[in-house]
Amino acid sequence: MLKPKINASAVTTSTPLDPIRALERLRRVNPDITFVRFLRQDYSGVLRAKVLVIEACLAMIAGGKFLHAPPMALDCAVNSTVVPGTDPIGVYWLIPDWSTLQLHTTPGTAIVMCGVVKTTPSSPVPNGELCPRQALVKVVREAAQRWQLDFLVGFEVEFQVMKLSDGDEKGAVRHSCGQGHFAASSLLYPCWSYVEDCVRKLRTLDVHVEGLHPEGKSGQYEITLGPLPPLQAVDQLVLVHNVLKHTFSRHGYMVTMSPKPVPAVSRETNGQHMHLSIHPASPDQEEYFLAGILKHLPSLWAFFLPQDVSYERVGPFMAGDYVGWGTENRKVPIRKIEPGHWEIRSIDATANIYLTLAAVLSAGLLGLAGSEPLIWPDMSTGDWPNLSQEEIYTHVQLLPRSLDHALSALNDDFGDLDKMLGKPMMQHYVKLKRHELLQIQKMGPEKARELLVEIF
Repeated sequence: MLKPKINASAVTTSTPLDPIRALERLRRVNPDITFVRFLRQDYSGVLRAKVLVIEACLAMIAGGKFLHAPPMALDCAVNSTVVPGTDPIGVYWLIPDWSTLQLHTTPGTAIVMCGVVKTTPSSPVPNGELCPRQALVKVVREAAQRWQLDFLVGFEVEFQVMKLSDGDEKGAVRHSCGQGHFAASSLLYPCWSYVEDCVRKLRTLDVHVEGLHPEGKSGQYEITLGPLPPLQAVDQLVLVHNVLKHTFSRHGYMVTMSPKPVPAVSRETNGQHMHLSIHPASPDQEEYFLAGILKHLPSLWAFFLPQDVSYERVGPFMAGDYVGWGTENRKVPIRKIEPGHWEIRSIDATANIYLTLAAVLSAGLLGLAGSEPLIWPDMSTGDWPNLSQEEIYTHVQLLPRSLDHALSALNDDFGDLDKMLGKPMMQHYVKLKRHELLQIQKMGPEKARELLVEIF
């Protein structure tokens, strides 16, 4: 722990809090707090943590110091291998957003979300150009300052419950069951009581849960989160994932939001649909914003679907498979619900959601800046609903069908998106995901599936 000169306001859209007062306030209500977890999500979507005991945490804050992470902190693939050529010199610093400080469901534990900055001996000024959290903060501020626009974001968390196989099958197998398609009979199975237990715990943590239900696939559940400002919505989503994992593990099971938790012979997939609303916006601004997202959708695919297995969701009624939108249309990637409110159906839980949302907002703001015309028709109107899927494909731009193709599309889009996200971040993301893609392919499909089930 050292004392670099760091601007903590770069990792929050809230008014920065005094950390000592925030911790002491939490301890007055919960005097048994022993541990503080400093959490961040890396480029592979993996939640990583460092933990301090409370006395060390208070001493660190009093000394104006910060926790450090090794120079490969943002260079790890999902299997924790490091990108070749990673610079071994320098330090990443974890910058807490103390407005996120709260209890965890683990007794005696508090958590706080962090951004990251880097310093090196030759460049001691903290550099946050690779920090996904800072990227989202920057885009949200740009929208507010340049266009006086705000956003609300909500997520639908789809998941299944797995257990370690006690038969001939290897690894984790599905434990949750039920008829699917929202059948009330699914509420009779033991897993449902654990889902309700999770929601009770989330409510004690002030998570904005709107609803829960058995989802469309057998043994699949969904928890719907209410709308919040972008950064708070993503922080809440990360907490929900963590609480789901923790709660079911205490019962001997494993929750997974992985996009394809069972082998490829099954059509069972999990998505993480994102609701996004923009306001106050004129009808023209709404169209420009949507057009910007659609224009960049092939390159955004690399953020939405960041694993090869993610592309088993590409198709109608899942992630979609061509550039398009439609009013209350679930066959396309973007469903319009009402003016200025869309559901982006393509994202899954292996994504770094800070970076993904920053990329979506960046694309939309580029559309605003360029007054991008909405040349894509509403696929719910005219003759479109009457056309077969094959007929539609002759009139639309198909989206990438593999991570390799999506990364190539992103690489080709550097000239636009890097105006908002910055070229170093874009280049770093592509480099890491290319390395990760090779690592996953070397593992083979079954071991890769098991890894993603465990992590996500």
